[in-house]
Amino acid sequence: MVQLRDALSVSINEDFELILASDCSGGIGRKKGDEVQVDPDIVGYFGFRVAVMECLSAGARLMAVQLMNFTGDSVWEGYASGVRMGLKELDMEDIPLTGSSESNFNLNQSALGVTCIGMRRKERHFLPQKDLSYALIGIPLVGKEVLVYRSSIAPLSLFHTCIHHPSIIDILPVGSKGVRHELSLLIGKPLKRGDVDSTQDLDKSSGPATSFIISYNKEEEQNIRKLTGGHFQSLILFDGNN
Repeated sequence: MVQLRDALSVSINEDFELILASDCSGGIGRKKGDEVQVDPDIVGYFGFRVAVMECLSAGARLMAVQLMNFTGDSVWEGYASGVRMGLKELDMEDIPLTGSSESNFNLNQSALGVTCIGMRRKERHFLPQKDLSYALIGIPLVGKEVLVYRSSIAPLSLFHTCIHHPSIIDILPVGSKGVRHELSLLIGKPLKRGDVDSTQDLDKSSGPATSFIISYNKEEEQNIRKLTGGHFQSLILFDGNN
């Protein structure tokens, strides 16, 4: 559906390419030195969430998930459980999960890396679209906010539905650089303060990808609002594209 942005493409033959998207976290877990205290399954889920949203938004079909666990053997199953929770939400429970754990040395803080490996067909050409509208789905959250405002997080299943919705032209998860940065990538030019109107802080981190941006045909806004429910928030561009 969308062009490649925050993932790596690797050609494997004339027709297909691998898409690799990753996320990492540190200082989040149940060790005494961790700044955010949360169970490993939640860490695994949100790490997977970020990577898989990047992978799927690039138009890839998920093939495998890899975990790089620096926290210790004891948390592996917790991390894996979080990934499986995300795979279930996407109805992709058959996707293989592998990885490695650091077991020789004990770190003072938790650390995890997640890579999603997908595949897509080459020759993905996109024609410029006119009269598009933009919306933020979900609210940018980071750190302890993710635990406090769980109901404001855009469901992973909704993201997957939006990818395949015929009226949604483009989609991009919001990461740690905020909505303005990702929207700039989506429209292909930098946006300054005052270029976009929103009720949300457009520069706030949405590190665990608790929100995502969509572009859609204006005439379909009523259907898009119905699809996304209370997670829908308009992004008004003052550059002739709204």
